[in-house]
Amino acid sequence: MDQNSISFLRDSLNHHHNLRNGLDQKASFLVGVAGIIFGLSISHLDKLNFLVLAICSFAAFFLSILAVFLPFRGKIKERFSLMCWWGFSDKNLEQYEKELREVFASEEKIAQEYMREIWNLMNYSIKPKTLILKWASFILILGLLAGFVLFFV
Repeated sequence: MDQNSISFLRDSLNHHHNLRNGLDQKASFLVGVAGIIFGLSISHLDKLNFLVLAICSFAAFFLSILAVFLPFRGKIKERFSLMCWWGFSDKNLEQYEKELREVFASEEKIAQEYMREIWNLMNYSIKPKTLILKWASFILILGLLAGFVLFFV
């Protein structure tokens, strides 16, 4: 493993962090939009189109909050990366320092930690957030379209 490979992994990790931050921003935006739509439609629940709009916007609001605030971590026994707090949350300082020294002993072990962290980030954060936000967006758009169609029916 050479320095170019380590640099590639470092850049990949940064890219995935930026992707996760973008998903958090999208979720925050959906929280705001769905909350405003829900707030405006809740006062007109006597009409079917506003009822549908309120239900869909509330569902999108709830899913978006779920995507923003819930930590995503699998309930598995495998070792997490030492770059993430899950990797050392159950260790004392001496254990953590010892494991870091072992990782620093070779570039191969450093690369392995990068790869493990990238995989964990994708699997436990980006993948679930993307799925939840797709559903939230779909439900909100479906509610807007259904409310618009029911307005003219």
